[in-house]
Amino acid sequence: MNVKLHVLSAGVLFFLGQTAFAQTTKKDTTTTQIDEVVMVGFGQKKTVKELTGAVGTVSGKALAQSSSSASIEKALAGTMAGVQTGAASGQPGGFASIRVRGVSSINGNNNPIIVMDGVRINQGDLTQNSTTANILANLNSSDFESVTILKDAVSTAIYGADAGAGVVIITTKKGLKGRPRFSLNFEQGVAATAIKMPKGLNSQEWKDLMAVQIANNPARITANPGLTASMVPDLAVNGKLGELYQYIYSQNQDTDWLNAVRNKGGAYFQNFNGSIAGGNDKISYYTSLGYYDQNSVVKNSYFKRVSNSNRIEYKATDRFTLATDIQMSYSEISTLSSGGAFSNPMLAYLFNYPIDPVFNPDGSYNLGVEGSLSNGLFNSAYLQNVNSQKAKTARVFANLQAEYKILKNLTYRFVAAPEYINIEEDSYNSPLHGDGYNYKGRLYSYTTRYFNFNIQNILSYNTSFGDKHNINASLIQEAYSSQQRSIGGGASNVGAPFLQTLDSFVIPISTIGNRSKNSRAGYAATIHYDYDKLLLLDASVRRDKLSNFWPGQKAGTFWSLGAGVDLARMDVLKDSKTVSQMKFIISYGQVGNQLPVYMSPYTLYRYSTNYDNNAAATIINVDNPNLSWEKVNPFNVGLDVGLWNNNLTLSAAYYHKKTKDLATFVPLSPSQGGMSETSPGGATTSSVRIENVGDMVNKGFELTINANIINNRDGFSWKLGVNGTFNKNEITSLYGGTDVISGTNILRVGEAVNSFYMRKWAGVDPSNGNPLWYINGVDGATTSNYNQAQRAVQGTRIPKFFGGANTQLAYKGFTLDAQLSFGFGNKIYDSWANYLFSDGQYTSNYPGYRAQLDYWTPDNPNAMNPKPIEGGNRGTGSTGANSASSRFLYKGDYWRLRTLKIAYNFKGDLLRGTGLNNVEIYVLGNNIWTNVTDKNLQYDPDLQLGGSSTALGGTSNLDLPALKTYSIGVNLSF
Repeated sequence: MNVKLHVLSAGVLFFLGQTAFAQTTKKDTTTTQIDEVVMVGFGQKKTVKELTGAVGTVSGKALAQSSSSASIEKALAGTMAGVQTGAASGQPGGFASIRVRGVSSINGNNNPIIVMDGVRINQGDLTQNSTTANILANLNSSDFESVTILKDAVSTAIYGADAGAGVVIITTKKGLKGRPRFSLNFEQGVAATAIKMPKGLNSQEWKDLMAVQIANNPARITANPGLTASMVPDLAVNGKLGELYQYIYSQNQDTDWLNAVRNKGGAYFQNFNGSIAGGNDKISYYTSLGYYDQNSVVKNSYFKRVSNSNRIEYKATDRFTLATDIQMSYSEISTLSSGGAFSNPMLAYLFNYPIDPVFNPDGSYNLGVEGSLSNGLFNSAYLQNVNSQKAKTARVFANLQAEYKILKNLTYRFVAAPEYINIEEDSYNSPLHGDGYNYKGRLYSYTTRYFNFNIQNILSYNTSFGDKHNINASLIQEAYSSQQRSIGGGASNVGAPFLQTLDSFVIPISTIGNRSKNSRAGYAATIHYDYDKLLLLDASVRRDKLSNFWPGQKAGTFWSLGAGVDLARMDVLKDSKTVSQMKFIISYGQVGNQLPVYMSPYTLYRYSTNYDNNAAATIINVDNPNLSWEKVNPFNVGLDVGLWNNNLTLSAAYYHKKTKDLATFVPLSPSQGGMSETSPGGATTSSVRIENVGDMVNKGFELTINANIINNRDGFSWKLGVNGTFNKNEITSLYGGTDVISGTNILRVGEAVNSFYMRKWAGVDPSNGNPLWYINGVDGATTSNYNQAQRAVQGTRIPKFFGGANTQLAYKGFTLDAQLSFGFGNKIYDSWANYLFSDGQYTSNYPGYRAQLDYWTPDNPNAMNPKPIEGGNRGTGSTGANSASSRFLYKGDYWRLRTLKIAYNFKGDLLRGTGLNNVEIYVLGNNIWTNVTDKNLQYDPDLQLGGSSTALGGTSNLDLPALKTYSIGVNLSF
């Protein structure tokens, strides 16, 4: 970014708006050339012109456009090339994932590490009771100056053993020299579902569908000659079709279960942030206070947070500087069951009978008989009021730094950064109805404490000689320790529903009490050389040692090399008014990818089984003393072009990221130590050993274009930016080259990780309504016998093309900001469709989707669904049409308008005498429009990523819907 300002002081760093810039003075003018600064490893800064690595940066101001996102993962969607984000569900404050240049591992970590102000912090879902809480939601993005993502080896290798999935660097705001500056933001809004939710059947539609499937049942026709669908209701009411149908067809209730579980008060959203910043020659300060409250469209699902940040820098002497950064937050998340839990409201509105009322005639809730409704399920609207699943999280983070300038060009910095997290969880089931009924009430309570500590010693040297030669070098020592301790238990049988503490439940169910500790230590060195910013060279090396591997495997060496040349600095282009930058960069190196805790070689057996009141060991793993982390070798080559004083910039890159020594499950025979029998206590041990076997590659192309199309012409400006990434994931080797098949997934050399592997749906036979599948799993001949069709790879859950675009239009005081994201080339599997598109197999128990009504008849031969038959349409075989196949596999292609903000800024004369510097009033929408290319897809296409660091997503699980929000707000500064 290039702008011109009058000289204030040359050669210093200052902040302009939300982005840091380095200021250098031109010798022949009284103006300055300002280069954008990005944060790299361990709090170090580099100008864009000095970079030989691949990084992407988004400002805190841009992140604020996604104010309804509680955590940064969702706010980053579509903002930079090579970076993809996605949420597991629409739970406010819930877990989301980030993928940097594809999937790095099969079983290991796939999320980048998070570094805040030079210090790594905890991330992910840290709860014990699957509340899907996200610790990063405890951070207030209003305190962020910028977020930078490091993508290649020369950028990430300095973090060593666990940087294989990338690094996210968060830089928080700090005080500025000058008078106190106050900033206030108030925002309120409402939320709705981001896309239309799948519709269920009403009572009449359900009864009509069952009448058709009963009339299509050959056994029913034999028993009732001439049977037609119109005859079924009378036969049912008269008891000739059994008690179940007699009950169903005698009921006149028509319940909308989706409406019953909605948040009647509206999905309210509010956000408040206030800050003060200032300073003088000796001290600068920044302090903030924030409050966030987001409710889901479904009752009893919400996230609330209070946060405070305090950052002080004190220049004690010309050589010695002290800095403190203390962050505190407290949050409460309330979640609901998902998947196949009968208390899941997203399951209930599709599975519950529409003939069962929510309320009794006297206005009380209908609780059915013996704790369940007529089909054995629950009144989820009632359970939303009486059950609870909550987590309360307190987080305190301190970053204490001392910097001493030993010599003119030699600086030492010490960093001590503790992080304390305490999580209290309670999961309560009422004794009156639902899951807690047979237990006479049930409660699980857990407390989990995390304590992390980071120590860094950094020695930095920089010098210039001959006016054009510049060298920067660092020596780094880092130690990191993480401790976790959990305690809790569950019990049943409570005396009264209002008693909801564990001591009121008299029958113990379970207890937990565990603790873990791991540590790492590393030594690193970096060096950067450039010749007049024309020729750039970078190198780094790090030696890491981790506690959770056997001796001999604890240590590893990670390294990187990078080079760049900016042709625009050469004499032939130096005075060009067209080309302001033309930089080629290339880098290569090796970083590590950490394994999850359950893969630790120390986790071999556990004394957690009661065997005749004696402690018995349960074998859970087979020892492998050679197990170590996975190794990632990223290669990157790129071109950065700036034209017309950087009013048009283009960045293109090709990357090839190979992961070697994948942690995979290798089968063992009993003679090798594998076990398949049942151990004492009933647990079945595994016949595998975890080994470093297998390779995988992510390769692709990134393109980013930013343009100042109109630059303040008669008060009008227009900026436009687009980014896109083509990524191909491919397994290149496996143990023995053998396929690994698990359900509908396959690991196969030459295919993407966990590709969908199933029979291919060929539609409906127009002559008789039977299901059809392709015999060879690809194309050509078809069969109506499921077992005669072969399985084949039917697509990948990993998008092949993704990206985003943003634009800003400004006219005098008005601004319009918009940002969208997209993803193409992946598939999404509906894992519950076998019940919801059952073709008659489960319809009398679970009504399912309204989309079932497009079924085959002689008058509708090209229908989406086969002919419904009581008991299921099995074609000519023994397996139903609703079994796993590409029938329930949908394209995940989508476009989404992530943010749209329209604002007006009051400045200058309009505010004279008020004491205000700026007043901005705005309306803001998030996720307000989504284009789903596959019209048969029932769920949000943004389910591209899984709900954990290792999950790969691509499967719907009856989760809470993603939200779109509409809000109004005001920003004040004075």
